[in-house]
Amino acid sequence: MRATAWTSWTSIREAMAHGADVQGGDSGLHRSLPWLAAEEGRVSRDQYYLCAGGALASCYPLPHTSAHRTYATWEIVCGSPVEELIKQTAQPRRESAGAELAHVRSQLPAPATDTLAVVTPGCVFSGVTLSPETSADSLNTLVDGVEAQAGELGLPVVQFGNLREDNAAEQALHQVLRARGYSAVTVGADAVLDTSAYADLEAYFGSFRAHRRKVLRKERSLFEGERATVRVEGPEGLTEDLAALQLDRYRRYGHQADTRAVQDRFTRAATIPGLKVLRADAEETSPSAGSPTSSPLGFIAFYEDHRTHRILTRLGAFRAGKAAYFNIAYYELIAHATQVGGMRIHYGDSTYLAKILRGCSLTRLTSYFRATDPSLHRALARAGRLRTALEELQLGQAASERGKRC
Repeated sequence: MRATAWTSWTSIREAMAHGADVQGGDSGLHRSLPWLAAEEGRVSRDQYYLCAGGALASCYPLPHTSAHRTYATWEIVCGSPVEELIKQTAQPRRESAGAELAHVRSQLPAPATDTLAVVTPGCVFSGVTLSPETSADSLNTLVDGVEAQAGELGLPVVQFGNLREDNAAEQALHQVLRARGYSAVTVGADAVLDTSAYADLEAYFGSFRAHRRKVLRKERSLFEGERATVRVEGPEGLTEDLAALQLDRYRRYGHQADTRAVQDRFTRAATIPGLKVLRADAEETSPSAGSPTSSPLGFIAFYEDHRTHRILTRLGAFRAGKAAYFNIAYYELIAHATQVGGMRIHYGDSTYLAKILRGCSLTRLTSYFRATDPSLHRALARAGRLRTALEELQLGQAASERGKRC
């Protein structure tokens, strides 16, 4: 018998009304009531908030038929992220990894991986609110509750997603999950740029060696040649022309989306305090137009979380060429962050080399999986080992290249 009981609610407002704490420890904006409320109904039709001893887990049922695939177990360990990692791997390792993926897919059918995912949607942070004072007993009780909730819903897999290595309070949760037999899977890394050392953008450029500084300044000069107008706005900055740009980006990267879905993302994002939109526009003259018109080169939407000194990037899209991506997502955002002062920019996972070559450090992200059926769990663990090996290879290669170039 655990020392503390667990309690479950179906909305974050209901949980808060009964005293659940969503601002414990170093949680920040992404574990606030507005953030979690804005995400309800987006990744899953239902959600559950479980509390034990001051720790709070946000849980989302994800059947294998779910349209939202980011946190789907089969997608994480057998799906397109693994395929992309294999494509980036040199022979002969690519061939052997492809054969291993085919094998684990044969052993892990998607219908067997219906999941209760403990995550914070829309960011690369875990789905558990903790403080350094949270006891191992409370953590075990919380996990008991999550597993019981999964059992009630008939979901054979439990996932605790995106536990970080830079959060002291989460270290105990890592240990609890490993002790309970969960399979640990490296699912990427959060690229973080600490801008507190830079007085302005010039100071940022000056922190690099001469040859890297030359590359960065060349990217900057290409963008400056566009004579773009750059501005930072609030939620009102998520306009229709940016929605069209975002939709185009989703489709270019193979994501299923339509105008309504993008507008829903924009509307939800705007309800969370601290939203800023940094956009760049350039004048264009077409043969049919009598005067120049302005169109967006790109934008990035982000949250300023002053309590934890974080900038959390959320949405963004950029026109091809013209160095728009690096200038809007990095140099213009860095310039803004230095003006605010003392902020760390969280760029999320993927494209590690591009990020670390621009000064980011990588914080490893680990997700934990457990299936109730032993044979299913063994297949899940084997698939997880493949994803981990591929991710660790990418992280190691990015770190090696950084040592050579920076």
